[in-house]
Amino acid sequence: MELSRIGEFGLIDRLQKLLPAFGQPVVVGPGDDAAAVRPAAGTLTLLTADVLVEHVHFDRGIHDYEDIGWRAMAANISDIAAMGGRPGHALVSICLPDDVTVEQVEEIYRGMAGVAGECGCDIIGGDTVASPRDLVVSVALTGEVAEEHMVTRKGARVGDRIAVTGQLGGSQAGLAMLRLLHEKTLDTGALPPAERWDRIRRRHLRPHPRLRAAQELVRTGCVHSMIDVSDGLAGDLKHITDRSGVGAQIEREKIPIDDQTRWAAEYLGTTALALALSGGEDFELLFTVAADAAPGVLDQAARKAGLNVTLIGRVQPRKQGLTILGPSGEEKPLIIGGFNHFSG
Repeated sequence: MELSRIGEFGLIDRLQKLLPAFGQPVVVGPGDDAAAVRPAAGTLTLLTADVLVEHVHFDRGIHDYEDIGWRAMAANISDIAAMGGRPGHALVSICLPDDVTVEQVEEIYRGMAGVAGECGCDIIGGDTVASPRDLVVSVALTGEVAEEHMVTRKGARVGDRIAVTGQLGGSQAGLAMLRLLHEKTLDTGALPPAERWDRIRRRHLRPHPRLRAAQELVRTGCVHSMIDVSDGLAGDLKHITDRSGVGAQIEREKIPIDDQTRWAAEYLGTTALALALSGGEDFELLFTVAADAAPGVLDQAARKAGLNVTLIGRVQPRKQGLTILGPSGEEKPLIIGGFNHFSG
């Protein structure tokens, strides 16, 4: 169905029916001039926003509409998780070109509602407008965190251990394989069987914010700084060290990379290390913990969250910079790669 058949308000009515019932804090939901939420006492409110732009963050030839919606919401929820918080209420603004159908917009919202429901988040309003060319999805999200549990990028201390959840590089490897598949659509024998790279494909298309892991980690009281891995390990580690006024050293052989990412790197003619350091959009948690933290504390938090945690390095004085240690003990500067919106 063309959007022009039902118009802006008809579309809003249809989209509202896709959203689950709201919890008690929501006083006014979609359909008014603004939403209204009653904040909880004794907590800090977190606020974040992300914009996904066609041909920058996604390609409709590679990503289906439900994946686009899922990724847009997941990126915001991951930011809330990285502060130790829980997501609350989302406002979604979407710019729609005239070749997008009503059913495709509904798929975007199904994707957003899917990950939002999984993470206990309500979509309570936003805006829908026409776009002269590209599809744009913008999400603004609130969250809440107990003040004593909030963790920022700024708290890393010299001597802290550096750790990461899960495994790295899979999202970028999956995207590269999807792009290759898109380029060779007519050549069905061009790529290896889907099962060889299905896990990394899903890592890219349907990332799961590490919400539970973040909450278990901050409850330990030994996490000093944290960030979600959206720009690649090297770039996000630099965000922590810049904000904290420190340096860092990571060990190459300790960076967790799964077998499908290693296979894809070889197939694509790159290295698994490059994908992990510069790939981005893994949405894992990169954090620093007190040097004297009991060894079992992180393991226990990881078990509760059902996720691996790997120690990969240490925070060092700022004058020592960012370095990476090779398998034979050789130390080299850590090269900061990854995508930058205004410099490529």
